[in-house]
Parts: sequence; structure tokens; C-alpha cells
Amino acid sequence: MDVSNANKKLELPSVLSFERKLEVSDGLMYSGNWGNIEQPEAWQPIPITKRQNRSTQSAYGIDDDKKSQPNPVASDSDDANLPMDKDTLRLSFSLRVIGNLGKPFACNSPDFEKALVEKVSDFRKIDGSGLETLALRYAHNLANGRFLWRNRVCAEQIIIMVYLNGIEKPLAFNARDYSLNDFSINESDVNLNVLKNHMLAGINGSENSFVFLRVEAYAKLGNGQHVFPSQEMNMNVKGKELFKLDNCAAIHNVKIGNAIRTIDNWYPNAKFPIAAEPYGSVTQIGQAFREKPKDGDLYSLILSWLNGDDIGEQANYVVANLIRGGLFQGKGKDDKKGKSQSGKE
Repeated sequence: MDVSNANKKLELPSVLSFERKLEVSDGLMYSGNWGNIEQPEAWQPIPITKRQNRSTQSAYGIDDDKKSQPNPVASDSDDANLPMDKDTLRLSFSLRVIGNLGKPFACNSPDFEKALVEKVSDFRKIDGSGLETLALRYAHNLANGRFLWRNRVCAEQIIIMVYLNGIEKPLAFNARDYSLNDFSINESDVNLNVLKNHMLAGINGSENSFVFLRVEAYAKLGNGQHVFPSQEMNMNVKGKELFKLDNCAAIHNVKIGNAIRTIDNWYPNAKFPIAAEPYGSVTQIGQAFREKPKDGDLYSLILSWLNGDDIGEQANYVVANLIRGGLFQGKGKDDKKGKSQSGKE
């Protein structure tokens, strides 16, 4: 045995990527009435409409001669509403929970891959925590309707229906009963644990195995009220452009996925959960909660973990990032900048 090689510290490979394990579809938005939840034919796609309003300038530092002029950016924007005779939004999407966790999609370091697969295998065996902790949190974010985003705010009532293969009736959740910040409140909830076990079966599955589920979320907003599809990132184009599929208002799959994996409250001085990201980035508030190694960024933690350090509950965060998927390689020989890349597969 080569002793010098055995004592050598593992480093990030120059090629390292992982497939997403939570594959979410786009979410389609329909209108109907609260009393018609059990009548699928009563729901109609919500169209995107154009608003051509005359609005004022409000940007800081604008030239004085423009302050009294209409704002061209807001004069031609997309909008979406419930019809005046409908009071409820229905959001529909599907989710595949995929197995073979811990096995990189691509890795050019056999030693790194072997160590990672062994660590994740040990993590799977932690009874009552480990993958169960992650599965429960993903299930919780389905039950609480976090994926509705702004459509969740001030809704009079919210019901989440989750349809599972092999179960005749859907699991029903009153979203208001499930906290957005505390994952421990409903740990003994029967339906939540059924959903958790399905999520766990998918994540813990073997290669080419998966669990499929369908989600229907109903939010009673009031007749004619605004709904909020995803906004397209239309750089250098004036006006707001909303996401639609086949003339139906929709929410991006990435946005729904981000809500489902908003489970990380293991970062320093955590006050609320954030999406599992390599640097704990939350773009809405312009902050990275795991910005530096001392804050426990993914790259520092995964190297500590694989080189034998006990990282405690931060292992939950590391595995959550493997479930997230992405490009996590370190610098290569020809990489003068020496920056690791991260992204979504």
C-alpha cells in the first residue's frame, strides 16, 4: 500500500457534476370557484393579458425633465387575473423523485467518487434522520404550498392535493396548518408522513428508479383577483413579460423546485430556511448566507466530510445540494482563475 497516497487529502475534481433528483414540471394556472374543487371540467386556463397603462416615473436619480413624463417601461406589460366570476386559483404540476443518490453524473477522480459514494451510503443508514430529515422537509414544503410564492399571500384558504401512484385518494393538506419556518411542528401528521415516505423511497431508490406524484394546489383569492405567474428574464426589453404555456399562465419549474428545496436552516445564525445552494445565495435580498468557508459553503464542507472530519448536521446540507444537482468542480490545471463552478443540471 502506498502510504503517502493513503494520507493524501482529497481535492475537488476538475470535472464533477450531479443530476437533479427532484425533477419538477412547469406549473399551469387555472381559474375556478372554491366550491368546484372536485369538478375538473369546471377549471379554465388563465390567459396572459396586456396592460397598456400610463404610469409615472419613480426610479431614483432620473433626470428632472423626465419626471413628469409617463414611464415607458410600465406602459406595456403582461398581467394575469382570475375572471370576475371566479374566486380560486388552481396550480397544477408534477414531480419525479429520482434515485441513485451520491453517484456523480461525471467525475474525473475515482478516489473522490469512491469516498463520496461511501459517505452518502453511510448517510442513508442513519435511522430517524439523514435522508428521512430531508424527505420530511421536502414533503413539508409541498404540504404548506410554499411553491405558490406570492399567490400564497393573503389567500383566504389553501388546499394542497397530492396524487400518488398506488393510492386511490389524494393526500389533502390545509396549507395554513404547516409552517413555512418550523419543520418540526407536524412531524407526527399521518398524511405528511405518507408523503415523506414516498419522497424517501424515491431519493433512496436505485439507479433508474423514481417515484412520481402530481400536485394540485387551490388558493381562494377572491373574484377577479391578480394571480402571479413567473416573470420572464427578458433582458433589455421594456415592459414585464409573464411566463405562459399554450396561452396558459404558468410558473417556471425552477421556481417551484427552489421552493420545494427551501430546507436549509443549518447555516450560521439561521432565522428562516433558505434553498439549498452552494453559497446559500438568496437573490431576493442580495445575500449569500454561506459566502465564506467559515460560514460552511458547500465546497469547504464536502472536502472536510470526505477527508474524515465530522461535520455533524451539515451533512444534511451537503446531501441536499447533491439532490439539487449541478456543476461542483474545482479548478483544473489550466484554470488560471481557480474558481469552482456551480449551476443546475
